[in-house]
Amino acid sequence: MARKGRSKRDLFGAIHHYDENGRKIGKSEPSIIGGYINYDRQGRKIGYSSPKIFGGYTHYDKRGRIIGKSESKNFKGYVHKDAKGRMVSTSDHGLFGGYQHKNTKEGCYIATCVYGSYESPQVMTLRRFRDNTLSKTFLGRLFIRAYYSLSPALVKRFGGNKSFRAFFKALLDRVVNRLNSQNSPKFR
Repeated sequence: MARKGRSKRDLFGAIHHYDENGRKIGKSEPSIIGGYINYDRQGRKIGYSSPKIFGGYTHYDKRGRIIGKSESKNFKGYVHKDAKGRMVSTSDHGLFGGYQHKNTKEGCYIATCVYGSYESPQVMTLRRFRDNTLSKTFLGRLFIRAYYSLSPALVKRFGGNKSFRAFFKALLDRVVNRLNSQNSPKFR
């Protein structure tokens, strides 16, 4: 399952974000100093995006840490990169306004499958855990390598199954809640 979705601007300039199933996953409201303030589907602030001098945006979490960038594709949309500069998706202008989003890889991973979006707060918490903790140890890097080799096939085979998603959602919710309850800035 490739990460897909769309974003649509409303009359007041806010941009509403939807996953590939049409479920609302958040919105971005214009900031009075430029850029956007980003919210999850429950309306909680999850960060902000500030415009870059030569086009595009730098994205920050709610604590002010850079979590990614969006660079203009010759006025045809955006290329989205994570904090390490790896391309994760593209956005092209939609036929009737807004943007259509596409993953740069064919496979989708378990957390993205469960939460419906690579930008969901839960997936961002898990990515920070991967980058700030797991990637620092040999066993953590081994886990990451195994996860990225196995999970695309699992999601491709079972991602449409409600039981698969419910099982992993329950498991990942516990992990995310534990990371967030540690109140460590490296996970929030």
